[in-house]
Amino acid sequence: MARDDRLPASCPSPSNQTRSRYLKLCRELQPEVIVELGIHMGGSTALLHALNRPSLLVALELVAEPPVALSDYIRRHALSSVIRPYYGVNQADRVAVEAILEAELAGRKVDLVIDDASHLLEETRSSFETLFPLLRPGGVFVIEDWNSDHLVADGLQAVVADSSHAAHAEVVSRLGEYARLHPVPDMKLVRLPLELVLARASARDVIREVTVMDNWVVVVRGDEPLPPGPFRLTDLVTDHFANLRAPHAAQRAEQRQEHPPTLSNPEVTGSR
Repeated sequence: MARDDRLPASCPSPSNQTRSRYLKLCRELQPEVIVELGIHMGGSTALLHALNRPSLLVALELVAEPPVALSDYIRRHALSSVIRPYYGVNQADRVAVEAILEAELAGRKVDLVIDDASHLLEETRSSFETLFPLLRPGGVFVIEDWNSDHLVADGLQAVVADSSHAAHAEVVSRLGEYARLHPVPDMKLVRLPLELVLARASARDVIREVTVMDNWVVVVRGDEPLPPGPFRLTDLVTDHFANLRAPHAAQRAEQRQEHPPTLSNPEVTGSR
């Protein structure tokens, strides 16, 4: 796909796959109010505006320094009242995010949220719980790069399984060291889509639809109203069959004996 001529040349352009998905999503949704988490160099922010011409686009970024390309885009097109970037904001800071959105939305509902920020589980879940209630029925919440850790683990597992690989010994050694320092692996973002699917599994219409694809999870807001007070995804999840339960320590030890080391199971016999 050719570069959109409306984007400034200095503004990095998203990948063709991302642009194609944005085009399809925006044609169908035609969002007027957009919230973006993760500005980075500003390419996706400018693209979201160029595709939709929304009345409001609020963008939050952890880094405190604004990207020059996006600032130039806003200035050249006189968009300071439409594109509203906030810098130095942690997506997990519920108080700060809520305050920004309360001031900017002035009672309006959100059509589209794009989360391309930290790609960390707790931070992403926190901002989902803050922003999802602000979506209108039929509004869409997109979580990008949900499987990035999983893809890294796939690559490491392939190296571990191939003793002829040039990096085999080093990777096995480092994974063994990591296992000793972190006996209980951190939960990764890949868990969040599982929680969302379980939330959709119950016959409720808070979450109408969950679509999982490579790099994207698309969550559609349903018609069912949420009760007053803080929203927590766990309130919608009934894990009848313990799909989300972490294995017992003894079970993990048994698994390590039966399976070769991986990113999530990197214990290496004889490496101590």
